[in-house]
Amino acid sequence: MERRGLVAYVEAQIERDIALGRLHPSGQFGSEAKLARRYEVCRGTIREALRRLAARGLVVQRPGRKTRAVPLDESLTLENLGLALHDASNPDARWLLEGYFSLKRQVLLELLADCCAKASDLDLDRLGSTCYQLQDAARWESGEVCAWAEFELLRHAARVAARPGHVLLVQSLQRAFLGGAAQLLPLMGGAALREWAFRAMAIMNERDVQALQHELPALLKARDERVLNAFAPAPQEPASPEAPCAQEDLLNTPLSATGQDDALETHPSVEDGAVDRLPPAAAQDETREALPTPSVEQDDVSEEQLRVEENSQGRRDGRPPIPPLPPDNP
Repeated sequence: MERRGLVAYVEAQIERDIALGRLHPSGQFGSEAKLARRYEVCRGTIREALRRLAARGLVVQRPGRKTRAVPLDESLTLENLGLALHDASNPDARWLLEGYFSLKRQVLLELLADCCAKASDLDLDRLGSTCYQLQDAARWESGEVCAWAEFELLRHAARVAARPGHVLLVQSLQRAFLGGAAQLLPLMGGAALREWAFRAMAIMNERDVQALQHELPALLKARDERVLNAFAPAPQEPASPEAPCAQEDLLNTPLSATGQDDALETHPSVEDGAVDRLPPAAAQDETREALPTPSVEQDDVSEEQLRVEENSQGRRDGRPPIPPLPPDNP
């Protein structure tokens, strides 16, 4: 391995040890001789690796003192994003990477909107050509080529929009990405990248700022969510234990007055069943007609016979019979 590659390897190993908390609680490193034995390299390689880490703000070197690692909450910057990506199981890793993608989307949308509003037709044609190269790379090339083409589009858009501050910001975004390239590069291609690159090319050809602001953010976020879920899947919330308790409470809750009325209407009682079994009104009428009913003439004959019997035999209670009524005078 060449010296330059060996220094980068040792730098990455020391950075990983810092990120995973493998150093002494004081944060101090051992001597260069001890570090050389630990990483199996010469002292000159250790010295160069520590110098690079100090330039990035990850360690502090002072004459006459041991090299000390800077705490993560102080050393974590945009360009040192890779420091937080060594442990994908850490919730902060996904949270910080999500913030990085959100910032990159915001920068890209702002630059492309400026280009649609102010850029010349020639500049827009060049941007469209860069988008075409990006969507072609998403289909055929590796994730490394796709990442390079995406940052090339960002740099080109920043220069066309005449925003030097964004040129520097794009450089920082690319360095931050390269810090975690080993984990992220294989995830950068695919159909989601090809879809938003193709749509961006069409939007710039039409100078449609409204479509850029309404359609492109969702396409960009879909690609970023794919990378996020592949790198650090979102934790799934366990089922709430309150759900079965709520069902038990529902079963044990007494019915209200309205509910009881509904239940009574739904399930007929014994009396209701008895009423249903009663003969209908028409049947009752037919029964009454079948029974013999005394007529008025029969009532008159019975009274007359009773009166004759009482006159001949006397009254039933022993008193003399009632004399007949005198005839009416003519």
